[in-house]
Amino acid sequence: MKAAIILATGFEEIEAIAPLDILRRGGVDASLVGLDAREVVGAHGVSIKTDSTLKSYDFSTCDMIILPGGLPGAEHLSESGELRELLLAQANSGKYCAAICAAPMALAKAGLIKGAYTCYPGFESNVSTSAPSKEKVVIEGKIITSRGPGTAYDFGLALLELLEGRAKRDEVAKGMLLA
Repeated sequence: MKAAIILATGFEEIEAIAPLDILRRGGVDASLVGLDAREVVGAHGVSIKTDSTLKSYDFSTCDMIILPGGLPGAEHLSESGELRELLLAQANSGKYCAAICAAPMALAKAGLIKGAYTCYPGFESNVSTSAPSKEKVVIEGKIITSRGPGTAYDFGLALLELLEGRAKRDEVAKGMLLA
């Protein structure tokens, strides 16, 4: 399985790195993809060198696109027309789209939030007119959302389970002392 985590300037570091680490431990070919640059600085000043950029990554073989939150990172993701087109193509192909914290607003802007969801408290009006779930992770068909930094491990494990199954998720969780 293959996953792309899209980083924009101001991304929330733990929401990108925790899922990346969990997915890679579980055997997923997970890549960091810069929205518009190979080096991206997070919301807390951590600079990350990505594996590729949005323009150079091959999304045709990608099983899951993952959007970390953080500000202004989630706003940059939400404002990208190119990313919006990729998310729509991904969803129309029956593949997964996932977002955590404030990033579900990028899914909403692409018209992909149609049912249950969750997000960081206070961003609900940017996502949907319906009330969000208070669950740590919400899976609504092929759309996955999560609440924020404190749920990054739960989010990563849920993504791993969708891509590689419950046994692999449990194995990775046990090895990380999360189970």
